[in-house]
Amino acid sequence: MWQNQELLDTLEDLLLARKRAISEYDIITLLQRPPYSIFDKKALREPLTLFRCHFILFHHLYLLQERWLRQGHGMLRINVSTIVLSPLNNTSLSIDNSDSLKDYYLDWQNFDLTSENDVQEMLASFWTQMKVSSAHVNPKDKHTALTLLGLEANYDLTKLKFNYRKMLHQHHPDKGGDVETCKKIEWAYNLLK
Repeated sequence: MWQNQELLDTLEDLLLARKRAISEYDIITLLQRPPYSIFDKKALREPLTLFRCHFILFHHLYLLQERWLRQGHGMLRINVSTIVLSPLNNTSLSIDNSDSLKDYYLDWQNFDLTSENDVQEMLASFWTQMKVSSAHVNPKDKHTALTLLGLEANYDLTKLKFNYRKMLHQHHPDKGGDVETCKKIEWAYNLLK
Protein backbone atom coordinates (compact mmCIF):
# COMPACT_ATOMS: atom_id res chain seq x y z
CA MET A 1 0.00 0.00 0.00
CA TRP A 2 1.54 3.30 -1.11
CA GLN A 3 1.06 6.54 0.77
CA ASN A 4 2.36 10.07 0.73
CA GLN A 5 2.63 11.17 4.36
CA GLU A 6 2.51 14.88 3.47
CA LEU A 7 -0.76 14.40 1.59
CA LEU A 8 -2.23 12.25 4.36
CA ASP A 9 -1.32 14.80 7.05
CA THR A 10 -2.57 17.71 4.95
CA LEU A 11 -5.90 15.99 4.31
CA GLU A 12 -6.25 15.23 8.01
CA ASP A 13 -5.61 18.88 8.92
CA LEU A 14 -7.99 20.19 6.23
CA LEU A 15 -10.84 17.86 7.10
CA LEU A 16 -10.54 18.20 10.88
CA ALA A 17 -10.59 22.00 10.52
CA ARG A 18 -13.84 21.88 8.50
CA LYS A 19 -17.20 21.79 10.19
CA ARG A 20 -19.08 20.85 7.02
CA ALA A 21 -18.79 18.67 3.93
CA ILE A 22 -16.42 19.42 1.07
CA SER A 23 -16.37 18.11 -2.51
CA GLU A 24 -13.53 16.28 -4.21
CA TYR A 25 -13.13 19.18 -6.64
CA ASP A 26 -12.81 21.68 -3.78
CA ILE A 27 -10.17 19.55 -2.04
CA ILE A 28 -8.14 19.22 -5.24
CA THR A 29 -8.43 22.96 -5.87
CA LEU A 30 -7.15 23.68 -2.36
CA LEU A 31 -4.29 21.21 -2.79
CA GLN A 32 -3.26 22.86 -6.08
CA ARG A 33 -2.68 26.22 -4.38
CA PRO A 34 -0.05 27.44 -1.93
CA PRO A 35 0.74 26.69 0.79
CA TYR A 36 0.10 23.08 -0.25
CA SER A 37 0.84 22.85 -4.00
CA ILE A 38 0.58 19.05 -3.78
CA PHE A 39 -1.30 18.61 -7.06
CA ASP A 40 -0.16 20.25 -10.28
CA LYS A 41 -2.40 23.02 -11.62
CA LYS A 42 -2.79 20.99 -14.83
CA ALA A 43 -3.89 17.84 -12.96
CA LEU A 44 -7.51 18.02 -14.13
CA ARG A 45 -6.95 18.85 -17.79
CA GLU A 46 -6.32 15.44 -19.37
CA PRO A 47 -8.34 12.28 -18.69
CA LEU A 48 -5.44 10.12 -17.49
CA THR A 49 -3.98 12.77 -15.17
CA LEU A 50 -7.48 13.53 -13.91
CA PHE A 51 -7.97 9.83 -13.12
CA ARG A 52 -4.60 9.62 -11.37
CA CYS A 53 -5.25 12.73 -9.30
CA HIS A 54 -8.69 11.38 -8.34
CA PHE A 55 -7.25 7.95 -7.51
CA ILE A 56 -4.44 9.35 -5.34
CA LEU A 57 -6.88 11.55 -3.45
CA PHE A 58 -9.39 8.75 -2.84
CA HIS A 59 -6.60 6.32 -1.91
CA HIS A 60 -5.48 8.72 0.82
CA LEU A 61 -9.02 9.52 1.93
CA TYR A 62 -9.66 5.80 2.49
CA LEU A 63 -6.35 5.50 4.37
CA LEU A 64 -7.47 8.41 6.53
CA GLN A 65 -10.88 6.78 6.99
CA GLU A 66 -9.18 3.65 8.36
CA ARG A 67 -6.94 5.71 10.65
CA TRP A 68 -9.86 7.69 12.08
CA LEU A 69 -11.92 4.56 12.63
CA ARG A 70 -9.03 2.96 14.55
CA GLN A 71 -8.55 6.14 16.59
CA GLY A 72 -12.29 6.57 17.20
CA HIS A 73 -12.42 10.06 15.61
CA GLY A 74 -15.45 9.19 13.53
CA MET A 75 -16.48 7.87 10.13
CA LEU A 76 -15.13 9.68 7.08
CA ARG A 77 -17.91 9.53 4.47
CA ILE A 78 -16.40 9.60 1.00
CA ASN A 79 -17.98 10.29 -2.37
CA VAL A 80 -17.22 12.72 -5.18
CA SER A 81 -19.61 15.45 -4.12
CA THR A 82 -19.46 15.07 -0.33
CA ILE A 83 -16.55 14.24 1.91
CA VAL A 84 -17.34 14.69 5.58
CA LEU A 85 -16.41 13.35 8.99
CA SER A 86 -19.43 11.93 10.83
CA PRO A 87 -19.66 10.74 14.42
CA LEU A 88 -19.26 7.01 14.91
CA ASN A 89 -22.42 4.98 15.35
CA ASN A 90 -23.26 1.27 15.54
CA THR A 91 -23.48 0.89 11.75
CA SER A 92 -20.25 2.73 10.85
CA LEU A 93 -18.01 -0.29 11.21
CA SER A 94 -20.33 -2.76 9.52
CA ILE A 95 -20.84 -0.50 6.49
CA ASP A 96 -17.11 -0.40 5.81
CA ASN A 97 -16.46 -4.13 5.91
CA SER A 98 -17.79 -4.68 2.38
CA ASP A 99 -17.00 -1.44 0.58
CA SER A 100 -15.98 -2.34 -2.97
CA LEU A 101 -14.98 1.26 -3.79
CA LYS A 102 -12.69 1.33 -0.79
CA ASP A 103 -11.15 -1.97 -1.89
CA TYR A 104 -10.63 -0.56 -5.39
CA TYR A 105 -8.91 2.63 -4.23
CA LEU A 106 -6.73 0.90 -1.65
CA ASP A 107 -5.40 -1.55 -4.25
CA TRP A 108 -2.51 0.37 -5.80
CA GLN A 109 -2.44 -2.02 -8.79
CA ASN A 110 -5.59 -0.27 -10.02
CA PHE A 111 -3.54 2.91 -10.28
CA ASP A 112 -0.56 1.24 -11.93
CA LEU A 113 -2.52 -0.83 -14.44
CA THR A 114 -5.04 1.79 -15.60
CA SER A 115 -4.04 3.13 -19.02
CA GLU A 116 -5.27 6.12 -20.95
CA ASN A 117 -7.43 3.76 -23.06
CA ASP A 118 -8.96 2.34 -19.86
CA VAL A 119 -9.83 5.85 -18.70
CA GLN A 120 -11.34 6.69 -22.10
CA GLU A 121 -13.45 3.52 -21.92
CA MET A 122 -14.62 4.38 -18.38
CA LEU A 123 -15.59 7.86 -19.53
CA ALA A 124 -17.40 6.53 -22.60
CA SER A 125 -19.28 4.04 -20.43
CA PHE A 126 -20.21 6.79 -17.99
CA TRP A 127 -21.52 9.07 -20.76
CA THR A 128 -23.44 6.19 -22.33
CA GLN A 129 -25.16 5.59 -19.01
CA MET A 130 -25.83 9.32 -18.67
CA LYS A 131 -27.31 9.42 -22.17
CA VAL A 132 -29.71 6.61 -21.33
CA SER A 133 -30.77 8.31 -18.11
CA SER A 134 -31.15 11.69 -19.80
CA ALA A 135 -32.73 10.56 -23.07
CA HIS A 136 -35.50 13.12 -22.63
CA VAL A 137 -33.62 16.40 -22.51
CA ASN A 138 -35.69 19.45 -21.69
CA PRO A 139 -35.85 21.57 -24.91
CA LYS A 140 -35.27 24.74 -22.89
CA ASP A 141 -32.08 23.26 -21.38
CA LYS A 142 -30.90 22.19 -24.83
CA HIS A 143 -31.49 25.70 -26.19
CA THR A 144 -29.57 27.20 -23.24
CA ALA A 145 -26.66 24.78 -23.80
CA LEU A 146 -26.56 25.50 -27.55
CA THR A 147 -26.51 29.25 -26.90
CA LEU A 148 -23.82 28.93 -24.25
CA LEU A 149 -21.54 27.01 -26.61
CA GLY A 150 -22.41 29.12 -29.67
CA LEU A 151 -23.90 26.23 -31.63
CA GLU A 152 -26.75 25.81 -34.07
CA ALA A 153 -29.33 23.03 -33.64
CA ASN A 154 -27.67 20.98 -36.42
CA TYR A 155 -24.23 20.77 -34.75
CA ASP A 156 -22.02 17.68 -35.05
CA LEU A 157 -19.73 16.13 -32.45
CA THR A 158 -16.60 17.69 -33.97
CA LYS A 159 -18.09 21.20 -33.79
CA LEU A 160 -19.37 20.53 -30.26
CA LYS A 161 -15.91 19.46 -29.07
CA PHE A 162 -14.22 22.39 -30.83
CA ASN A 163 -16.56 24.99 -29.32
CA TYR A 164 -16.42 23.33 -25.90
CA ARG A 165 -12.60 23.39 -25.81
CA LYS A 166 -12.50 26.95 -27.14
CA MET A 167 -14.99 28.20 -24.53
CA LEU A 168 -13.35 26.26 -21.71
CA HIS A 169 -9.94 27.63 -22.66
CA GLN A 170 -11.33 31.15 -22.88
CA HIS A 171 -13.08 31.01 -19.50
CA HIS A 172 -10.62 28.85 -17.55
CA PRO A 173 -9.63 30.34 -14.16
CA ASP A 174 -5.95 30.11 -15.10
CA LYS A 175 -6.74 32.42 -18.05
CA GLY A 176 -8.67 34.96 -15.98
CA GLY A 177 -12.06 33.24 -16.18
CA ASP A 178 -14.08 31.80 -13.34
CA VAL A 179 -15.07 28.38 -12.03
CA GLU A 180 -18.83 28.95 -12.31
CA THR A 181 -18.66 29.72 -16.02
CA CYS A 182 -16.50 26.62 -16.55
CA LYS A 183 -19.08 24.54 -14.71
CA LYS A 184 -21.81 25.90 -17.00
CA ILE A 185 -19.69 25.10 -20.07
CA GLU A 186 -19.12 21.55 -18.76
CA TRP A 187 -22.86 21.19 -18.12
CA ALA A 188 -23.70 22.38 -21.65
CA TYR A 189 -21.13 20.07 -23.24
CA ASN A 190 -22.30 17.04 -21.26
CA LEU A 191 -25.94 17.76 -22.03
CA LEU A 192 -25.32 18.09 -25.78
CA LYS A 193 -22.80 15.24 -26.03
